Amino acid sequence: MQSAECAGVISPVVIESATAPISVVPRSTTANHCSGGHSSLLLSTSSTSSSLSSSPETVRSASSSTTTSSLGPQTAPAVVPPSSPVPPPTVLKTKQCPRDDFGEDDDEDGQNRAPLMKQLNKLLTPPDDLLQWKDMPQHLQFNPYVLTGYRPLQGVKGCLSSLFYVHNETINILTHGIPIVYILATVPAMMPWEKEYRFLSWCHLVGSVAPWCGSFVYHLFMNLELGESAYYRLLQLDMLGIWISQSFGALPMVTATVYCLGWPLKWLIIISYSMLCIWGLYKAMTASSPWQRRLCFLLPFMMRIMLTLLRISKLGGGNPSSLTHVFLQVRST
Repeated sequence: MQSAECAGVISPVVIESATAPISVVPRSTTANHCSGGHSSLLLSTSSTSSSLSSSPETVRSASSSTTTSSLGPQTAPAVVPPSSPVPPPTVLKTKQCPRDDFGEDDDEDGQNRAPLMKQLNKLLTPPDDLLQWKDMPQHLQFNPYVLTGYRPLQGVKGCLSSLFYVHNETINILTHGIPIVYILATVPAMMPWEKEYRFLSWCHLVGSVAPWCGSFVYHLFMNLELGESAYYRLLQLDMLGIWISQSFGALPMVTATVYCLGWPLKWLIIISYSMLCIWGLYKAMTASSPWQRRLCFLLPFMMRIMLTLLRISKLGGGNPSSLTHVFLQVRST
């Protein structure tokens, strides 16, 4: 029965592995070699299947030994095709869109500018606590014709921040602050700074900028929360700036007018004008009303009018064409 089953050709046995199918095909078989051959082939199939997971070389050796042991030395080993290499995993490369640097920079700049613009709008927006005339302290109710837009009493920081929003002192602050910058930028280049004229040049420069500085500080800090005494100190500072302009600022004009006079008369006029200026300073520091503060400079002003008439005459010195500069504050050519 065993010989009859082995008389035919043994069907090929296909061994499947994780990598590739392997065919074991014997070339020829005989009856005397069939004894035990079928069972050994089945056993070798299971052993070969377990060994296929290790490597292709192990598969070849196992197949060769199985065929040799089951079919005899006359049969040649089956040809095992080499296992095809597993292709590497495909990496999908996505095409990146070009970076819009300009747009990102705009976004970053916009994000950086947002807090700055927010702070700027906060500074430029008038606060809601601006007061009316009736709400102000007694010493700040000197102008009954301006009824709204008063700043509340503040500290130094609050007064400085009021530069950046509109209130009823904004025009006064700006019209006194801008001339300071303009004078300091233009007047020094016009002055003769030689040794013999240096003092008079300084008198002209300081006299030109002093009243603007005093009034700028007064209008900016007039709502200080330090009380009425601080307000009157600021008012005295404003009057001091005007006095410097009327005294030291006028010395170049007085000196030019008496330049051709004799030595005793020249110094008599200069000293007389200086004494009148000192008297005006005292009246300005002790004035208790707006009219007293205005009249304190009356005598020095009257003396300057007399010196102007002297300059027009043949007795006075100085170039007559420079009177245009004296009255209109323009540079003569």
